[in-house]
Amino acid sequence: MTQTFEQGWAARSFGEQFPGMDAKDAERLDRLNHAITDLYMADMLTDSQIKAIREKKMPKAVSKAVARMKASATSACR
Repeated sequence: MTQTFEQGWAARSFGEQFPGMDAKDAERLDRLNHAITDLYMADMLTDSQIKAIREKKMPKAVSKAVARMKASATSACR
C-alpha cells in the first residue's frame, strides 16, 4: 500500500500526517517543507528544481522517516 503525504505551503504538519513519527523527524521534515516553499516563493528555485525536489527528493526523505517510524513500532511490539 502506498501512503501519500501533503507538502507545500498549505500542508498539515508531518506530525499530524504521521502521528507515530518521531517528533524530531517530523520537525525536520516540516522545516524542509517550509524552506523549499520559502526558496521557491523568493524566486531562488526554478520550476524544474522545485519539481525534482517535490517529486523525488522529498518523497525519499519522507520514506526514510516513515521506515524508521515503522521499524520502531515493530521493535516496540516485540
